[in-house]
Amino acid sequence: MTDWAAQEKATHDFADHLTRTIRTVSPTAPRFIVDALPQGEQWRAVVKPDSPNTKAPIQLTIGERPLLRLRVRYECTVSRKHSFMLVESSSIAVIPGGTRGEPLLRLEYIRHPDQGVPCSHMHVHAHRDAWTFLMSRDGAGSRRKSVRARGQVDAAPSLSEIHFPVGGPRFRPTLEDFLEMLIHDLGIDHTKDALDVLADARCEWRTGQVRSVVSSMKDTAADVLRAAGWEVTPPEGHHERSDHPNWLPRY
Repeated sequence: MTDWAAQEKATHDFADHLTRTIRTVSPTAPRFIVDALPQGEQWRAVVKPDSPNTKAPIQLTIGERPLLRLRVRYECTVSRKHSFMLVESSSIAVIPGGTRGEPLLRLEYIRHPDQGVPCSHMHVHAHRDAWTFLMSRDGAGSRRKSVRARGQVDAAPSLSEIHFPVGGPRFRPTLEDFLEMLIHDLGIDHTKDALDVLADARCEWRTGQVRSVVSSMKDTAADVLRAAGWEVTPPEGHHERSDHPNWLPRY
């Protein structure tokens, strides 16, 4: 049986990071825990708040009034190419306080989405007649069966069914971006160092993404460095790839 100790440690570190991040806007929020689900050669783990309220366990306040609740959940796994822990899916939703109903907004990521669905996307739960008009027609140009048959269903369409793409697999928004949006646009309460903590975490995330991009596009990175005056010599036996990395064209 495979030893998943390194992946579990990385996932627990990630859970601790989420706890610190969330507590910048909700100091009494439950800590994040790891529910590991190793199955032979497959390994998965769910990272979620340690709370019996699974629907919206994190309370957000505006002027010390509990007006919003937050739901955050990550599912982690291991890449087939290396042994590093990675996020398989994530969901962040903000919900009106005092209710367990429909969210206001959802930010979601699915590493392997269904056809025609962007891997990183946002759902807006709102209403506008123009959207309803357009979504009441059969979307003949879509690859998704449910969209092509929209005009045949009895239920009224909802704007929340639209997947607004946000950055793809490498440049998608993070939890920190979502929380800072709530701070600036809704004025949620936060700790004095919240913006600094969120900015530091964002820098760490983006630096990691830059490393991943450079690793998968070494020739492009070398060209950029040479143009900046650096001397870059490829290793012996290197062959410039003629294709692009799998993530680059992904929707």
